[in-house]
Amino acid sequence: MSTKKHPIKTNMTYDSAYEALEEIVEQMESDKIQVDELAQNVRRAKELIAFCENKLREIEAEVDKAVHENPDTNDTLLVNGS
Repeated sequence: MSTKKHPIKTNMTYDSAYEALEEIVEQMESDKIQVDELAQNVRRAKELIAFCENKLREIEAEVDKAVHENPDTNDTLLVNGS
């Protein structure tokens, strides 16, 4: 698959971005990439990495919020072992 001009989609998931990144890495490692496309693929990989990092930060913030949203529930869960 060529990675020509594929902007980050607003509905892209972490998994699809990670998969696209893995594909770029595989192409680069197996020499399946044209020299002319190298810079473009590096830029695309950089965008995908930034997307994945941001997605992980968002998820971390959501989990943090959920855990700290109702402290009484956390105590109950710890006591009950659930």
